[in-house]
Amino acid sequence: MQIGNWEEAYLAQSQDAAVGRMFRGIIHNLGGIIQVFSLHTDLAGMMLDKAMAVLEQMRQAGPSPEVDALHDLLARRSESLSQMQEKVRQSQQILQRTLILPEFQQLPGGVPYTINSVIETEVEFMSANATFKHKVQKSMILAEVPALKRFQLELHQIMHILLANGLEAVQGMDNAEITVESAREGEGIGVRVRDNGPGLSTEAAAHLYEPFHSCKEGHLGLGLYLAKKLIARCGGEISCESSPGRTSFSLFVPPEAMQP
Repeated sequence: MQIGNWEEAYLAQSQDAAVGRMFRGIIHNLGGIIQVFSLHTDLAGMMLDKAMAVLEQMRQAGPSPEVDALHDLLARRSESLSQMQEKVRQSQQILQRTLILPEFQQLPGGVPYTINSVIETEVEFMSANATFKHKVQKSMILAEVPALKRFQLELHQIMHILLANGLEAVQGMDNAEITVESAREGEGIGVRVRDNGPGLSTEAAAHLYEPFHSCKEGHLGLGLYLAKKLIARCGGEISCESSPGRTSFSLFVPPEAMQP
C-alpha cells in the first residue's frame, strides 16, 4: 500500500465499523426492551394465578371482599400494561432509525435528517457502555436547526468519536458530566460536546489531531485525527478549548450539508 493510501483505507474501514456499531446499539436497546417484556410476562402469569384463585373463592362463597382484591390485582396489571405500551413505542422509534442505515453507503446524499437526530441516536447507542449509561450525567441542549441532506455517516462517526473522547476524559469521576449542544451558527450549524474532566495536558493539546499520538496507553491516537479529516470532508471545522475541569469540542457544519 502506498504512503497516504492508508488514510482512505482507514476511513473506509471506520465507516464499515460505524454501521456495525449502530447495529450493535440497536440490538442492545432492543435487548433491554425484550427483558422488560419478559419480566412483565412472568408477572402477568403470577397475578393471573392469584386472580383465578380469588375467582374460585368467589364462586364457592358468593359476593365477598375478594371482589375488592380482584379489582386491586387488575388495577396493578393496568399499570404494568401502560409500561409495556410505552416500551412498544420506544421499540418503534428505535426500529424507525434503522431505516437510515441503507442510506449510509450513499455518501453524497440521502433522505433529510437533522444533526439533533444524530446526537440523540449516538447518545442512545453510547448507553451500551455501562459507565456512560449509569455513571455519567448527560445533558442535551438542542436548538431548532434546519434539515441536512449530506454527510450523515461522517457526522455519526464524528459524534461517536467526541462522545467516546468525553467519556474517556471523565472515566472514574464521581460527578462525571457530558453536555451536547446544537445551535444555528450563521448559515450553518454548530455542535458542542463538553465534559468536566481534568482538561488536556500541554502535550496532549499540542498534538491533538496528529495520527498515532496518544497520551493514553492502549490508544491508537486516531480518533480526533479521524474526526478532523471527516469534518474537513464535509467542508466544516473542528476546534477545542480546554482548561482544568472543562474541555469543549466545537463543530461547524457548513450550509453545503443542507444541499443534495
